[in-house]
This record gives sequence, structure tokens and C-alpha cells, in this order.
Amino acid sequence: MKPLTICSGCGRSNNLDKIFCSHCRSPLSRGRAVPEEEGEAIEFGRLQALKKAKKKRSLIGGGLAAAGLIILGFMFWNPGNQDFEPTTGLSAQFSDFGWNMYQGGPALSGSRNLNQLAFPNSNVGGIVWRYQANGAISSSPAVTEEAVYITTEDRRILALELQTGNPIWEYSAEAPTDSSPAIAGDMLYVALREGKFVALDRNNGTVVWDFQSSEPFFSSPSIHNGIAYIGSGDKKFYAFDALTGEQIWEYEAGSRISNAGAVNENVVAFTTQDNVLHIVDAFNGDLRLDYPIGASYSSPAMDGKLLFVSDLDGVVRAIDWTKIQYPMEKIARRFRMTMFLWGFEDTPPVMKGFVWKFRNPREVFQNTPTIANGMVYVPSLDGHIYKLSASTGDPQWRYTTEGTISESVSVIGDLMLTGDSTGKLHGVDVETGKKIWEMQLDGHISSTPVVSAEMLFVATQNGSLYAIK
Repeated sequence: MKPLTICSGCGRSNNLDKIFCSHCRSPLSRGRAVPEEEGEAIEFGRLQALKKAKKKRSLIGGGLAAAGLIILGFMFWNPGNQDFEPTTGLSAQFSDFGWNMYQGGPALSGSRNLNQLAFPNSNVGGIVWRYQANGAISSSPAVTEEAVYITTEDRRILALELQTGNPIWEYSAEAPTDSSPAIAGDMLYVALREGKFVALDRNNGTVVWDFQSSEPFFSSPSIHNGIAYIGSGDKKFYAFDALTGEQIWEYEAGSRISNAGAVNENVVAFTTQDNVLHIVDAFNGDLRLDYPIGASYSSPAMDGKLLFVSDLDGVVRAIDWTKIQYPMEKIARRFRMTMFLWGFEDTPPVMKGFVWKFRNPREVFQNTPTIANGMVYVPSLDGHIYKLSASTGDPQWRYTTEGTISESVSVIGDLMLTGDSTGKLHGVDVETGKKIWEMQLDGHISSTPVVSAEMLFVATQNGSLYAIK
């Protein structure tokens, strides 16, 4: 084993017969002789130290660059201001009798407190009336204390008497319609496949105002604080004055929108077909946060600071809608992800707004989650319904039906209601997940079960709308 000389200047090893360091040209007279094995160990340690120093410089430099980009973003970012005051305070909120829109109200919770209703939770009676349309009914009804409003695939919007099911009026559409109507005050709002968004007088069906999009509407409207919200196939999300129809703002979503938006006092949230959840300011349409999800047919549902969304990959996510994504923050996150992939960071960056994720890869979740009393209820296409903790995502129980489930469930007090493809309507105890009762209807149940006062309303693919008491 030949001895080596360690240079006192650069710390590298040299052959013992050298006078000057072959790397830095320092005289080796001040160096020290070591065995070859020790020299190699010293050289390895020096290289490791250099790598650590290089990694540190890269992280510091990248962090400074990202910080500079964020600062520049703040300098040029204008969050926008509300410069439009709606002419009305109309909202499709729950009332004592009303189930006023898709999933009941603007938050899309799909639930009611039992003390607001007279509906039994231990049994179900019989059919009070049944209305037969000439085509399937694929939307959920909207209900007031006088009437039930429904859209049909035989190209009609219908108002039916609450107690008898007799027609009050009808509005003819140009194409089959499966958007759920929304009620606010004396107005009825419906989005149509011919690309028209109409506001009707709910007492007689006459047009108050309408808006024509360049592409079809497949989503259902949401009405809150005097603003009517709707997403379109033209890749835009719109906000209108609910009384006059004047457009307040439009948001360029970048992909088609086919689901309703969930709205509260601050934001409106919706999903797009390029698998993104968008959260925008409810009053001016400015983006607050966009969040990548799996392919989804689900609208988000809101409860407190959280919103919940499911996707076709068997994932349910809880996202904090209060988080705001600032300019250049995406670039900084991508940089951190690159650093993680290169091994310069130990953990990947967490998506802003992330709270929890529940995943069952054997399931397909295609419906809007239902939120009630700190719990989330999510049906799967295979006929299972999961009850999850809203705060943690931990599963509580799973209920199984005999068919598939194509619509969201509803929760009324201590009772969960769902319908399946075999035509069975189920009443399930929310605490135990055990079936309390079931009722056989004439075909695949195609709407969320809706409860108003002491009546339950549900539709089927055979074109039947049932009133059950």
C-alpha cells in the first residue's frame, strides 16, 4: 500500500513523489503523508462535504429566487374589488317547507334538521300521488309549500300542485333537460341544454329574464345573496343579478363545467372536466384557490371551513376553502416538488388547503357528498354508502344496497335516504347504518330523495315522480 500526501491547501491526495499539488499547485512540503487507504477515506469525506455544500447552495439560491418571484407577484397582483351591489337578497336557502335547489341549499349539504320537519324517521307511509312524464326524470325536484318543480327529458319544466300532483303550468324547452331547478322568492331558475339560462315567475312560468350561452348548460344553478351562479359548457362560470339578469362577472375556468357550484358568504366552489376544483370569490369571481383532483362528476359540498368533493378514483377529499393561493405560489411549489424528486428535500410539498383524503380504489364515487352533524355520506356506483368523519375522514360504517346508486343521498334528522337501480327506496339509521325500512318503486331511482314538511319526493328513470307520506 503506497503512501499519499494530503495537500494542506485543498485537502486532496497526491502521490508522495510530487512537489506541488496537482490540483491547486500548492507546495506539498507542508502536507502530511498518510497510508493510501486513509487518503482515499479523506478524499471520500471531502467529496461528501462538497456535495452537501452544493445542495445547501442550491436550496438557498432556489428559495431566494422563489421568494423574489412571490414578492414580484404581490407587487403586480390586484385581487379585485366588489364593484356591483345586487339589487336583491334572494337566496335558495332552506325554509320550513322548502327544498329549494339541488342538494337543498347553496352549500349543497343535502341534509335537514328533523325538528324543521314533520317527516317520520321510523317508518314510511304510502304513495300520496304519482306524476307520469313522457320521458325520464333525471333531476331532483325543488319544493315549496304550494308546489313541486321538476325538469324532464321530454323537454319540459313543470310546476305541480304539492298535495295532488296536478299540473299548474309547464314551460317547453328545446332539448331534454336534467338540470335541477332552483327557487328563490317568486323566481324559478333553470339551466337548459340548448344553452339558455332562464329565470321564470314560479307562479305562472313566464320568463322574467334569460341568458344565452354559446354551449349547452349541464349544471344546476345556485342562488345566494341576490346572485345566480351557473357553470357552462363554454368553459365559463357566470354570476348574474338574480332579479334583473345583469351579468356581474364571468370566470374563465379553462374546461367545461357540468356540476353545480357550492356557495357561502365568501366563495363559490365548483369542479371542471379537466379535474380541477376551483374556489373563487363569490362577489367578483377572482380565483382564490384551484386544487387538482381525480376525474369527477361531483359537485363540492360545504360545511363550515371545509368543503368535500369525491372522484371516480374512489377518493373523497376535505379541503379548507379559506386558504388563498397567491401569485407565483404554484411556481414555488413546483420548484419544491422538483427538489423533492431530485432528493434535495425529504418530503413532498403539501397541497395548499389539504385537510384529509379517504381512498378506496375499489370504489367509484360519482355523486356529491352529503354533510350532516359532522359526518360525510358518500355513495359509490357499486351501491355502497360510506359514512366518514368530516373532521378526520375516518370511516364509521358502510351500507350496501342491491343495485347501483346514481344520485346523492339525503339526510333528514336521524334518517338517511337513498334509492338504487332496482327501484328500492331505503331509509337507514344514521347512527348504526342499519336499514329501517324500504319501499319498491317502478324503476331505477334517478333523483336525490327530497323531503319537504311531511312529504318525500323522488323520481325514477321511467318518468315517475312520487309523493310519499
